[in-house]
Amino acid sequence: MGNRIDTTIVLGSLRYKSAPETELYLNVPLVQNSKINNEFDRSVNIKLQQVYDDERQSSTVFRPSGKFSIIFKNSYTGSTNYVPLENNLSYVDSTDDLLLQCATGASNVSWKGFLQYNEFDFIRNDYNVTGYTAPPDNHIDFITKSASTYNWNHFVSYPYDNLYEKPVLCHFDGYGLSSPISYSWNVSDGLPFIINNTTNNGLDVISFRSVVKHNLYVGEYVELSETVAGVNSPLNYDGVNTFQVTSLGDDFYGSDEYIFNIINVGYTGSTFNDGVVGCFKRIININISGETLSSYYVRRHKLLTNVDNTVLAKAGFEQNGFGVKKRYESKNFTPNKQSRVSTIEGSQSYTLSYNKDIDLNGVLDNQKRPVSELFFSVIWKGYFGYTMGLNRTPTIKSGLKQGYEFNKPLVQGDPSPWWSTLNAVSETNFELSGYTTTQPVQTGPNNGPIPFTYVKSLESGDIIEGDICEWNDTDQRERVVSKLTHKFTFNPFVFDISETDNNSNQLGYYYEPHYSLKIREYSDYIEDGDKKNVAGIPDYSYFSVDGNKFIWRDLYPFGYIDSSGIGVNYPFLNDTHYPYDNFIFRIIPEGTNYIEQTITQEPIIDDCE
Repeated sequence: MGNRIDTTIVLGSLRYKSAPETELYLNVPLVQNSKINNEFDRSVNIKLQQVYDDERQSSTVFRPSGKFSIIFKNSYTGSTNYVPLENNLSYVDSTDDLLLQCATGASNVSWKGFLQYNEFDFIRNDYNVTGYTAPPDNHIDFITKSASTYNWNHFVSYPYDNLYEKPVLCHFDGYGLSSPISYSWNVSDGLPFIINNTTNNGLDVISFRSVVKHNLYVGEYVELSETVAGVNSPLNYDGVNTFQVTSLGDDFYGSDEYIFNIINVGYTGSTFNDGVVGCFKRIININISGETLSSYYVRRHKLLTNVDNTVLAKAGFEQNGFGVKKRYESKNFTPNKQSRVSTIEGSQSYTLSYNKDIDLNGVLDNQKRPVSELFFSVIWKGYFGYTMGLNRTPTIKSGLKQGYEFNKPLVQGDPSPWWSTLNAVSETNFELSGYTTTQPVQTGPNNGPIPFTYVKSLESGDIIEGDICEWNDTDQRERVVSKLTHKFTFNPFVFDISETDNNSNQLGYYYEPHYSLKIREYSDYIEDGDKKNVAGIPDYSYFSVDGNKFIWRDLYPFGYIDSSGIGVNYPFLNDTHYPYDNFIFRIIPEGTNYIEQTITQEPIIDDCE
């Protein structure tokens, strides 16, 4: 017994003569400092489900994966004098080119055709093509392990911070205008609009048409401004630049997402004339406009992986619904007299994963909140050098360009001036590298060798730009206003599509570089808390001065999905989360310079037939 007290018991008769015998009582303390341990005694009840959930909620390690299905339309034909490429096109005028070659000599003919699908695919499979990727006189020495990195590089990123002072440009075309109106502004100024005075439900209204979705509701307010000569200032009427939204849209379906109206109560002057352009910002509550005024910015991403962390593989036998488009090239109708099968378009799907644990412990997003979404960031590399490069003016370098959805539409049949190589603001500013080959054709700058340019691989920790977004402190929710778009054009020294005389602003292909993968979800409701009792209030909460309280959205635990279907639930194993999703990757042509013939030509008949 622990804490034992040594006590001597003396009988009454021994104490003194004639002492009586009495009952004695001893208080035993039930206190101990040690216990005998039985190795095989197991009396603790453990709930495995609870242990699993505790480990799941505490883990900050992720292994994201996904499946990408490529949708691609090969839309541009071109000609080249570069022999390795000329011998590996998918030809469109082979009969005419052959006759011209016979008449003038091979050195004077540029065969016309499509770049094959391998030039755009995630994984190239043309590793053993003689005279192209294999000796002799090949374009490059093909490295098999680099087959998945020649055209595209894949990364994992997260929204890191915000860029507010980002100059952008849009064009208002149509809307009854005699000619397009261009408008330049900073993203922080808000969203662009053009004014049109009209009627709505029998009322005279001033209609504001935006090039992006406005995210407004009837009853909310807008703050108006205009940018003149690069300076943004309020668009005032009698000193007022805030107005209430009274209706949305016009008579056309879907217009309510792009058009908002204010009642024309008899405004005079030129403030609200037709064709006036400017910017607006959303105000949820005019009484506390300072806190309920939306801010606008470009979301920036930080890369979490390197190129060699990527594991890319074909998704079994899966293909998308658009099929594969191939053509047999007869040796009698090729410049090098070699028969082959050319692939114009493909339909392959790919699985994408990473061999690196991504630990988000302590990592905060662009709103200084726990990260709720990762991104697969896909970047065009173009190592074979048939895109980007130098302009015909050797001093102008053309890299990978970036813009937004409102930069995609053609302006009077030509690409928007935003994409011009003369516009440095639309450059991604990714570092470029390049090389030349030993091929005898000297059609580069100053009749020298052809410059082949490509994007150097990015690295973990690099910062790249993303979508234009809106944030409102009162709403505590981020909205994507316009998705980022990358564009690449063809190297004019090696592949001439002859669609324009302006080589500084060619037609090309678009793609979206960032694809969201949800790893957590914020609640659909807003919580609030008393400033005098901060227990249970998260660090990312916002303190409303007007409301004198903290507000925030709860971050749902892993595996929880509410009644509205909001939440995430994906595998968790060995202290690691495994989020997954499916994606469509579109390589979109800006236009086309080729109209496919629907009539099959009769075969050539000679005297022997």
